[in-house]
Amino acid sequence: MKSKVATDLHHLEAIAFCATVDAIRKAKGKPRAEDLPPGTIARMLAEIDIINDTLCMLGIDPGDLGGWESQSR
Repeated sequence: MKSKVATDLHHLEAIAFCATVDAIRKAKGKPRAEDLPPGTIARMLAEIDIINDTLCMLGIDPGDLGGWESQSR
């Protein structure tokens, strides 16, 4: 079982990672999904874009995953 310190550290690392993705997106002028109306296409597209940016931060090319975008090409 992981210690509380290790669990807290992982939690803090995850928060820092999310903050980094948000900061880069803000610098690029990209919207936050939370700032868009729920249930709209704009929010859905922003959420997909956030996932793609997160994958890129992890060094993963979203196009290599064979998702819905690759099927439409």
